[in-house]
Amino acid sequence: MSKDLNTLQKYYFILKEFDKRQDKTLSGYDDVLKEELKLSPKQTVRLLRELSSEHENIVKLEGSKRESYKLIKKLDVILETFEHAQEIGWLFNMAHDSDPEIFKELEEFTKKDKHIYMFKNTPFEDINTLESKQSFQHLKRIIEAKEYAKLKFLGDTQVYDNLKCLKLVFMDNNWYVAYIDSKERLRFGRINFIERVEYATKSEHFQSSTVTKQMKFLESVQNSMTLYGEEKKIAVIKAKKDIAHYFQEDMKIFLSSQKYKEKLNDGSILFTLEYTQELEILPFIQKWLPNLIILEPKELREAYLKKLQETISNHI
Repeated sequence: MSKDLNTLQKYYFILKEFDKRQDKTLSGYDDVLKEELKLSPKQTVRLLRELSSEHENIVKLEGSKRESYKLIKKLDVILETFEHAQEIGWLFNMAHDSDPEIFKELEEFTKKDKHIYMFKNTPFEDINTLESKQSFQHLKRIIEAKEYAKLKFLGDTQVYDNLKCLKLVFMDNNWYVAYIDSKERLRFGRINFIERVEYATKSEHFQSSTVTKQMKFLESVQNSMTLYGEEKKIAVIKAKKDIAHYFQEDMKIFLSSQKYKEKLNDGSILFTLEYTQELEILPFIQKWLPNLIILEPKELREAYLKKLQETISNHI
């Protein structure tokens, strides 16, 4: 059953309601379903039909005046399925935000052409230690409740107290917690680098109105190296002819600030990138070595040349 998170939550609620009813029967006109799901009877019946088609222990009652369905077996197994589905709700949201068609494509991959496609890597960081998994779940609860948090990072002797944790963010192929520090700056903490998560000295909840600026900034973050409160600079980059087709105006962009500028007579392409510090874009430029050339600003070009010279020195 390939459904979005909102639909999964509706299914889950309906299943729980089935289990609560003494006669184990529901219809599209049920008052509780109407109140909770905010759907018309027709829309609710459609959900009941879909559940019935997927699960043999939910059957349509024949001869009833209104289309009704009955749970005829224990619910444990399918409830467990939906509970797991809700736990990975972040996956549905994240994939849908980046590409709404992704689930249609993945569904097709599971049905055909298995002899053609192979996935050698996963885009998701493995939260593989017990401590990291506990940190992830603890932070999830803290963020939902808008509570202050206390974080201790591996290799750092300092414990950071009274942090406002805003989001669990997946970027650069890693999981981060976006939080506001004591100086009201937005920062990113790598989940796998967190030693422990604790409740903060402040026991009260913070208000959404106190983090409006940081939340707005979070929407425009390019990667984990984007600095809050720093003025954005613009770099002009030339992609040489050999790789110019990757940077054509109609091609998929690599960084969110990337903007096509023009195609030159020699076949190369100019584009721009915004950045708040060198580390925000230099690793990307280095990946395309030697085919991306920094034209402006001068200080960024010099910083890059210095790194290249150090690299050469280290290999002599």
